[in-house]
Amino acid sequence: MYYYQIIGYASCGFCQRANSLLLQEKIPFVASWIENSPDLLAWFKTNYGMETVPIVLKMHTEGAGFEVIGGFTDLKQYIDKGLHQKSD
Repeated sequence: MYYYQIIGYASCGFCQRANSLLLQEKIPFVASWIENSPDLLAWFKTNYGMETVPIVLKMHTEGAGFEVIGGFTDLKQYIDKGLHQKSD
């Protein structure tokens, strides 16, 4: 089983678009808005190799693994290609 995690700012347009896309597609996700945590954001960016937000991750509940999807554009392409429907 898996879910997606969006890390970003509530005031970020691309973060909100990622949020809306996952809602529209009825894909399970958690949104983590981190406006007041610049140090935490810096850690996420470094840890996941991202320079901007949103940071979209596919979190696996069994085995505690994850996959970095990327930002909004990457998420949109991932869904458009149907990759979100493949079982892991």
